[in-house]
Amino acid sequence: MTRISPERLVNSILILITVAVGLSAALPSGATDRPVVNIAHRVGITDVYPENTLAEYRRAMSVGADDIELDQRSKKDGRLVILHDETLDRTTDGSRLVTEFTLVELKKLNAGGNEQIPTYEEVLQLVANTGTKLLLDIKNCPLLDKGEIVRLTEKYKASSDVIFGVRNLDGFAAFRKLNPEIRTLGFITTPFEIEKFADAGVDIIRLWAWWLFLYPDLMKEARHLQKPVWVTAGDAPRGDLERLISLGVDGIITDHPDLMTELQSEIKVAARGPNEQR
Repeated sequence: MTRISPERLVNSILILITVAVGLSAALPSGATDRPVVNIAHRVGITDVYPENTLAEYRRAMSVGADDIELDQRSKKDGRLVILHDETLDRTTDGSRLVTEFTLVELKKLNAGGNEQIPTYEEVLQLVANTGTKLLLDIKNCPLLDKGEIVRLTEKYKASSDVIFGVRNLDGFAAFRKLNPEIRTLGFITTPFEIEKFADAGVDIIRLWAWWLFLYPDLMKEARHLQKPVWVTAGDAPRGDLERLISLGVDGIITDHPDLMTELQSEIKVAARGPNEQR
């Protein structure tokens, strides 16, 4: 049996420690034991994949997004459509309030690239059986029928694949009354609302990225309340996405789902360790 000198043994241990530390540094903290959800907000190429259209959602799925955020509104005849603004001017060739139009009238508009304004039902049909989940950003709209949102979700057996994003606790209570099993996310408007939404029973807390950059201890507060944290990063570059992952967030709502897919792959590779990477 070959003898190993104490000096060589110490050197070997130091090398192993150095390798472990290097791998740890390459891997964002908090990312080794759970995945970070990749939520597509906008895919970043407006002319080719116009905002809030089926073309954009197909693109998000093709680059590996886990979830897609939708902006939910209602219109004159009560039908549910996907549109960010309350007016049509910015994203279509129409104008005035969306609530002034029927679905037939809205479908005649160009939402960019000859795409139409989609309905919620059309998006449910698009993602059915694909594994892609939806995050509904439910806008404050006087004509919005919460019961219809739940009914359509249940019609497509998507209750476990749709997260209902609420902006106030009245909306949260209304959706939970309609279906106690649905998952919810709180689009809180200030950091001071974390505890209020968590205590009410919201499943996920949404924070803005810049809040965390200014006040990293917000993550500790959310962790103390045992709530997952999703962060709206928007057009943030790769470096900021890496920083958010290192802070331990559970999901990132991003305009660059392709970048997030790359980061997810790198995290998985680093988590396997050098032996499994061979």
